[in-house]
Amino acid sequence: MDENENSKGSRTVQRSINIMNCFTIEESELSLTEISNKINLAKSTTSRLLDTLVHNGLLQKKFSNSKYQFGYKMYQFGRIAENTISFEIIEIAKPFMKNLRNEIGESVSLYMLENKKRRCIARYGSNQSIRHVVNIGESLSLEIGSGGKVLLAFQPQSFVESTLNNLDSENVRTRLTKELPIIQKEHFSISLDERGAGVNSIAAPIFGLDGEVNFCLCVSGPSIRFSTEVMNNVKNDVKTNALKISECFNNHSI
Repeated sequence: MDENENSKGSRTVQRSINIMNCFTIEESELSLTEISNKINLAKSTTSRLLDTLVHNGLLQKKFSNSKYQFGYKMYQFGRIAENTISFEIIEIAKPFMKNLRNEIGESVSLYMLENKKRRCIARYGSNQSIRHVVNIGESLSLEIGSGGKVLLAFQPQSFVESTLNNLDSENVRTRLTKELPIIQKEHFSISLDERGAGVNSIAAPIFGLDGEVNFCLCVSGPSIRFSTEVMNNVKNDVKTNALKISECFNNHSI
């Protein structure tokens, strides 16, 4: 295979990946036009790529509205992914998360760094009628919310700079520039109404063998109940449980 063929093949693979990345929990069904616009590619080329993805089971086309959605292969891949590192840490973290939820009374989530976002991979919801809700599998930004900020704070400087430079809000960029070094020093992050009015949260990093941070523990609840005072009282509990998860995970990985 010559260099041109290799380049063409790489471009096709990347375009296919771009198509798959168009789908989210909020937009689980997309038309040809919507996908074409999202990846900025001609409809004819997009259609050929979609046909290949459908043929291989990665996507399927609905007869009712001719829109595309994930196919059976994606379910199989998801089952395989459950047996990887994320599945291991979920099983390790669960008892700590459940105990923390019972002690504090608020929702406890486990987030995983995924590209330049965070994804909720495990959760114990509060037993109280008014509670903060995040769905397992939901993808959220890094620049807003305690879980996102604590993950961002412990990434390589090049990653942090790239994230900050791509922000639309200068105010958010300035705030994070000041806040991230503090999070690194104190090993926890607090969010006050950042992801919506009336929602507060506190998060702590989960460290890997080499000190890397790809996961974090987060407690969230309504601000009328989960106040700044309450968060200050429980921050050490959140940090302690995150460290215990780190220790168990790292001992399991050796």
